[in-house]
Formats: sequence, C-alpha cells, structure tokens
Amino acid sequence: MTAILISIGILLILFIAEIVYYRRHALDDLSLKVDFSKNVANYGEDIELIEVAENKKKVPLPFIILKFEAPKEIMFYDTSIVTTSDYLYREDMLTMNAFSKHTRRIKVKCRKRGYFVFPRVGITTSDLFLVDRFAKEFDNNSTLVVLPEVISSNLIEMLMSVTLSDVQCRRSLLTDPFALAGIREYGPGDPMKSINWKASAKTGELLVNQNASTCMKKVHIFVNLEPYDPKGSLSLLEKSISLAYSYLIQLASMGIPSSIYTNGIDILTGKPEISETDPGTGTLKARALMLAKIDLMQKVQPFEELVGNYLPTIDSNDYILVISPQFTDTFQATLVNMKSRCPSIHWLMPSYYTTPNVDVLPSLSGSYTRWGGSNER
Repeated sequence: MTAILISIGILLILFIAEIVYYRRHALDDLSLKVDFSKNVANYGEDIELIEVAENKKKVPLPFIILKFEAPKEIMFYDTSIVTTSDYLYREDMLTMNAFSKHTRRIKVKCRKRGYFVFPRVGITTSDLFLVDRFAKEFDNNSTLVVLPEVISSNLIEMLMSVTLSDVQCRRSLLTDPFALAGIREYGPGDPMKSINWKASAKTGELLVNQNASTCMKKVHIFVNLEPYDPKGSLSLLEKSISLAYSYLIQLASMGIPSSIYTNGIDILTGKPEISETDPGTGTLKARALMLAKIDLMQKVQPFEELVGNYLPTIDSNDYILVISPQFTDTFQATLVNMKSRCPSIHWLMPSYYTTPNVDVLPSLSGSYTRWGGSNER
C-alpha cells in the first residue's frame, strides 16, 4: 500500500512539474512564418502559400494548431479548414517533435487585383497531457501584389487600330538617334547596342533605349475612378483599371511611348498614381505594379483637378484615351475642355447592360465608345 501511495505521489509530482514547465516554456523557441511562392502574381494565377513552423527546443509539442488570417481575395482550393468573416481564417493541426520543422505548401488562386498582407499568424499548443493550452501571435510581413486582369477582346484591337492610325500618320520614316523617347523592356530583335545597361542594372531586367521619330506622337491615358452610381459600386472601376493595363501592354509591344494618369489612390503612399514617359517610371512592370496598388476604397482626386494638373504638360498633337464609367455633365464638360486643347482624344466608357443610354455632348459624339464588358467575355 505504501509503495502504491509513493508511486502516486511521484506521478503527481511529475504531472505538476510537467504542467509548470510547459506553462513557462511551451512557447519558447517557436516560430511561424506564412509567405508566398512569389510576391507578384498575375490575375487568376495559381500560386503557393508556404507555411513554415519550427520548434527549436528539446521538448516535443504533442498538439499544435497553426492559425493565420488571409485576404478574402485569395481563394483556397481546400476550404475544409477555412472560415470566413472579414478575412479567411485557416487552421492546421499537427504534432511537432523536439528540434523539428514543419513546412506546408497550400495552393491558392489570385482572384482579384490588389495589394495584400497577412496581418496575423499564431500558434496554439498544449502540454503533454493536453491539460492547458498556450497561444502566441507572431509578426508576419509577407505581402502579395496581384496585377490587373488582362482583357483580350475586340475592343483592345479596335483601340490599337485607332491609336496606330492616329499616331503613325505623323511619324517620320526615320528615327532620330539623338532623341530618346524612353526606355522599354528588351524584346526579340532589339540590337545589343540599344540596351541601356545602367537602367538594366537598377531593375534587374534588360531594358532598351527607344529612339523617337522627329514627329512621333505620344499616347496619354487618363483613368477616371470617380464613383459612377449612388451605390458606390466598384466593378466597372476594376474594369477600367484592367482596360488601361491591357492597352498599355499593347502600346509597349508596338514600341509606342505612353504615359498614364489616374486619380486613384495608392494604398501605400495615399497619393494619386502617375506614370509619365520618363525612363524612371516608363517600364510596363512599374506601371503594372502602380495599377495593382490602387485602393478603390479611398476617396479619389477629382478628375477635373487631375486633368488641370497634367493636361498643360501634354503636347497638343498627342493622342489621349480617357477611360471612365462616369458620364456626368461635369465630366463631359471636362472632356470638351481637353479636346479643345488636344483634338485627338477618345472616351472609352465601361458599362453594364443596365447602364442607361448616355446623352453624349455633340462635340464628343465622334470620340466616344461604350463598352459592355459582358459582351466581350
């Protein structure tokens, strides 16, 4: 009987000692990091979310839950352990031995343009007897930029046809070797002597100098992201950004110098996004990132103010494309003023089937295209 009592006493002491030890040290030397297989992804692309947990101490963790919040714009293919509210919440349960590392790769789909972060990641664990639970949150600075959707449609082909007919009619047959129109990404057939080695070293990508013809016209894109209905809908604003990006891709492929101006606000800087034709901001990659980081939840700069700031810097012979789902009288009046200074202007209006017919001002009637995205998809 005495031996039994002594054994029970020893077990009780060990039990209490185990609980006390785990309460003090269960969370020591633990780490959790959630990252992406790439930090810049295309719209609709599948990438991997990489979850890495590490136990760097000499005691095991028999029960551990890895938790993290993910933006709702990231789609998990396996939703069995995902819950939804303002964020997606995912929990993975496992066991970790002493001095062990856990790595899990989770396939996700980038289903919306934007700049995304993982604000919180955490670990919940327990002692060996599963009596107590202990939790800890970790800083996580992983980010993901999803580029705008690339729209492939007859509309883009039409825009390029109009643009080329307008731009090329004023081009010289010979380029001016002393006039630099800007810098663009290297493409097949570009001579080695045209490579800008200094700019290439800064960006990590091959960039080439683009010589201008003596009379080359430039293309300027104005993207108006002001609200277009009382409900504050965003879908047509997203289409406007996608159309601008798709148009920029085509311009870059043709070597046509361009600039883009939007009144949308950058999610990081809190300022409107401008990318002119200078070498520092003229690359397609930089502009893609610029458009990706526009935060449509922030109040935009008035379009009239945007135009007033930058229209005076544009040559009156250049070509301007304005993308705007908004069609108010004030907006159209701004376009009329733009056209009085730059006659080569075109207004592209993304719309729905249910969008009412627009009473376009007579002076704009020949410079207006309505695009119902559902017809093109």
